Amino acid sequence: MKINIAQLRQAIGARQSFTFHSPVEKVAGDEKNFWLHGDIEVSGEVVNNGRLLAVTGTIGGVASLVCTRCLEGFIRPVTIPFGQTYREDDGQADPDAIDFHGDEIDLAEPVREALIMAEPLKALCREDCRGLCPRCGVNRNETPCACGSDDIDPRLAALAKLLPPQ
Repeated sequence: MKINIAQLRQAIGARQSFTFHSPVEKVAGDEKNFWLHGDIEVSGEVVNNGRLLAVTGTIGGVASLVCTRCLEGFIRPVTIPFGQTYREDDGQADPDAIDFHGDEIDLAEPVREALIMAEPLKALCREDCRGLCPRCGVNRNETPCACGSDDIDPRLAALAKLLPPQ
């Protein structure tokens, strides 16, 4: 995912668009069970801001996830924004920018970092997922559960005495 920036470097304010298609395995590296599968599309724009080159764009792909409530697998298209600044290596350290040499910048590492950071911590197949019954284990999205929901947590049983009888 390298971009030739030779023409872009000649004028401050110059812009250059880019689009890459790549198998996710190429970007994920040694990651096993990566949350995206198939091909990803990376598109965006590089802008010459004088001392820095600002890259902004999006990563599009298909996520293969497991719902944390019902444990069912599901597939969902995703679009992930990313951004990075680059600067020509002049010997001074800048923690916010990646140094580059020559007429190319490589987007592989910023794209990989964006993908890792965008992995959902709690994936849900849908917002109203009812999950699994804690007693019988049935998927409550597919089958109504016959277990009673009137059980009171023993830690809160003392509070039930405060409620009026029904």
